[in-house]
Amino acid sequence: MFGYKLTIHPLYFCLCLYYIVIGKAWVFFSSFVTVLLHEIAHGIAGKKYGYQMSKITLMPYGAMIYGGEKFNRKEGIMIALAGPLCNGILALFTIALWWLLPESFAYTQDFLNSNLTLMCFNLLPCFPLDGSRVVLSLCGDKIKALKILKIVGVILSILIIGLGIASIFVTMNVSIINIGVFLLIGAIFGGQKEEYSCIAGRLSFVKNYKRGVLARDVYISQDTKIFELFRYLNRDYLTTFIVVNDRGQDISVVDEDRLHEIMEKFDHKLTLKEVVFI
Repeated sequence: MFGYKLTIHPLYFCLCLYYIVIGKAWVFFSSFVTVLLHEIAHGIAGKKYGYQMSKITLMPYGAMIYGGEKFNRKEGIMIALAGPLCNGILALFTIALWWLLPESFAYTQDFLNSNLTLMCFNLLPCFPLDGSRVVLSLCGDKIKALKILKIVGVILSILIIGLGIASIFVTMNVSIINIGVFLLIGAIFGGQKEEYSCIAGRLSFVKNYKRGVLARDVYISQDTKIFELFRYLNRDYLTTFIVVNDRGQDISVVDEDRLHEIMEKFDHKLTLKEVVFI
């Protein structure tokens, strides 16, 4: 679809069926189109900067597009704002359509509501929303900022889920609960790639060879956690880690390129023993 590979979570079909049963199929369709165009806008902005963002996944609690995470400040801001900006433009287009064709109001009101809601909601500074990615792009200490944004996301998600549960006593609002679940899952389990990007941006994988770089070996235990290796990295040194067992015997070698790969693929709290031989 539009050059993007679209995958749909099985539970998304359950959500679709629920809206059909309660007689709100058009509301669901309007939301589907809104979310899809929002993610495509992110993809278009990403491709403008040379990133291949070609896979969109729809889930019952939200959607996401896959692509690079190592954006510079300008790229991060522009790509993050592309989705909400698209929703804002679609909302204005819908209002303009009402002036030209007043009879279209009954068919496009839900589409307008979906776009305004998604635009405003995504601009909140809560991870993993677009607003948080703008904040991350602007902050100097991205690791600290990411932790704060995730905490804010958890708090807000709990409040939203509570509001959704409270709505059961008035009118069942599954959408509110879905939004809360989306935030909670993203805030708790998301962010590993962003965290890697933040850390890698502060580390010295790029060397200043014009000034001269020293090579050094660091002998380190297989039980050492990945994040503990970060303190040995320096732009003036090309570091090779000699991984040893409990008896001090060499069992593996991890150079900076290999460490770079490990950081991208694995949780930083894992030990070398858990990742080096996988």
